[in-house]
This record gives sequence, C-alpha cells and structure tokens, in this order.
Amino acid sequence: MPTQHTTSPHPARSEPGVHRKPRRGVGLFTLLLLVVLALAGCVSVGTTAQPTATATAPTTVAPGAADLQQQVINVIHAVQPSVVEIDGFNGGGQSIGSGEILTSDGYIVTNDHVVRGFTSFSVRMGANQIVPAKLIGQAPQDDLAVLKVAGTKLPPISFGDSSKVQVGQFVIAIGSPLGLAETATIGIVSALNRAASEGVGGPASTLVGLIQTSAPINPGNSGGALVDLSGRLIGIPTLAAVDPEINAPANGIGFAIPSNRVQFVTQQLIQHGRLVSSGQGFLGIEGQDVTPQLAAANGLAVRNGVLVAGFAKDTAGKSPAQQAGLRVGDSIVAVNNQQIAGSTDLASLTLTQPPGARVNVTIARGPRQQTIQVVLGERPVAS
Repeated sequence: MPTQHTTSPHPARSEPGVHRKPRRGVGLFTLLLLVVLALAGCVSVGTTAQPTATATAPTTVAPGAADLQQQVINVIHAVQPSVVEIDGFNGGGQSIGSGEILTSDGYIVTNDHVVRGFTSFSVRMGANQIVPAKLIGQAPQDDLAVLKVAGTKLPPISFGDSSKVQVGQFVIAIGSPLGLAETATIGIVSALNRAASEGVGGPASTLVGLIQTSAPINPGNSGGALVDLSGRLIGIPTLAAVDPEINAPANGIGFAIPSNRVQFVTQQLIQHGRLVSSGQGFLGIEGQDVTPQLAAANGLAVRNGVLVAGFAKDTAGKSPAQQAGLRVGDSIVAVNNQQIAGSTDLASLTLTQPPGARVNVTIARGPRQQTIQVVLGERPVAS
C-alpha cells in the first residue's frame, strides 16, 4: 500500500500522518533464546546491613539462533540495494510506494495502485540517489506496473519460484513503509492461494493466488519485496486485510502477489507496454453473491454461493459457462467439490486454473442440485 498525501478510499492506503524520518535504518527481528536468572540479594545482619546487588549475567546466543540471526542480516544487506522507493506526483498530491529493480538497465516493478492517477515519478535508490522514472506499462487487474529509469549495472533482484513456497517458512518484507526507506520486517508465510478484494478505489476487484504473510505490511510497503531466507523474491506485498469492526488494517495479515505471476505480467509490460494475455481461466458469468435476503427475494433453495445474473465473453468472444449449459437464475455452490461462499471463492477457484482446464461446477437449479463440466476460456485483459 502506498503512503498518499491525498485522501484514499482504501482504508489501508490512507496517509497515516507520520512525520518522515531520515531514510536510514533497518528493522530487524532476531530469534534469541533468553534465559532469565532471578538473583536474590543477600543481607547481612547488623547495624550497617546493606543489600548486595549482582548484575544479571548476559546470556549466550545458541549457535542455531545466531546462525539464523546472521542469515537474516545477510539477506537484508543483499536485497536492499535492489529495493527502491517510488514517489508519484500530480498537481494535487503525492504517493509513496516501493519497487524492485528487474533488470540492470533500469526496469522496475511496483503495484499499479502506487502509480495510478499520477503523472510524474521519481525513484530513490541507495545512498539517497534520486532519479526520474518513466511509466512503461500497467496491468490494473493484477495491480502491477513497470517503470523505467536510466541506468546501467543496476542490481536486479533475484526471483524465487513461488509455486514452491510453504506455509510456515520465514519471509522478510523490505520497502518504504510510511516513507521510511530501507525498512525490513520479518514473519512467516501464513497461508497460500488466498483471494482478496481491493475494494472501492482499488484497481483490481479481486486478486487471487496471493501469499498471506505475518510480516508487517504498512502504507508505503506496496510494491516492495517479500523474500525468502535465500534473498529470493517470492512475492510483492500489496495490501493488508481490513478489520471490519474498526475499518482499519488488521495486524499480521498481509497479502503478496506471488513472484511467478509477477514475472508473467512484467515480461509482457516490458515487451508490449501492456498485458496482452491474462493466462487465467475464465468461467464467463456475471454473478451476485447469494445472501439470505437475495435468496428470499428470488426464491432460492440455497443461502450461499453465486447467483448467475448474466454471462460474460472470454477472449474468444463466448461464455464457457453458457456453452456448457448454465442458465441465468442458477446458483453456483461448488467448483471441483469445493464449496463456494461468494464471488471471491469462485474467482479463486477459476482464475488460478489455466485456460482450457475442465472444472466441475455444481449448481442449484430450483430445488435440485446438479454438476456440469465447464471448459474454461481465457480471461479477457482489462483495458
């Protein structure tokens, strides 16, 4: 999420009002084994009795913990030169986000919401070097964008294979939260294949296949780096979950676009200036989330799922769902035997499939349920 100096409709992107501090400093999390020794002072009996105090002896860091600590330090120092701060400007405000150097000649990836609505850009690199940047291309439905700065022999970030990421592995987030450049936080991969909506004002209605992490993600971290303990990029931090009770970011629940998707999209943006192929499966419906109120109003036999309200065309100009026999008024309740609570679940189970994949769609039609096999088309590219 970028730090913006203008009001943002997304609660996780609003300007926190924190005074910008000097752009140095790294937040480190160290895993230490701590032994607490309780020492009682001895008091002698007599007219001049004085308590004696003994300083607590410093503990020794276990070799395994020391190795982990040093590895975290090494990774941060190795990755930081490849992570930059991105500032966007227009007549009415400023946006601050993060990005990664993709190539030695100056291509940089960030989130689309960091650059959207801004007309000029600068990139702050190591040693407080600030250079102008040009916007090369945007992929709004993936919330990714590519900038270009003039340069040679810049340090590109190393990519990891996000398909091999495991829940529980340590990860480090590096970026410019709240405009504090070169900041690092640590956490774990909390879950995989999450789907999340960017809500009103977000460029992507739903992002799928996301990596959920406990590494703190704050405004300004958007577009930054989520790396493993080998210093390889496995995701781009993009948004934090919002606690609906307080309408503010939820602590320890952040989402990152997986690195494999980042590579797929940025290669097209560099080559064509836009996304020419989504590479995502497409069911081809226009739907509404089934709620008790909607069910009662339409006489539905189910209380969750997605009501088919119409059909949408894939890149070939047809609706795979309609061709397979789905009808307006059907309620989709499962895909490949996985229950569907609403549109986010449906997007997650279809967009993460490749075009041409066969999926079993369970629908409620009147009082009965049936399963229909659908061959997915390809999701159209948003303009």
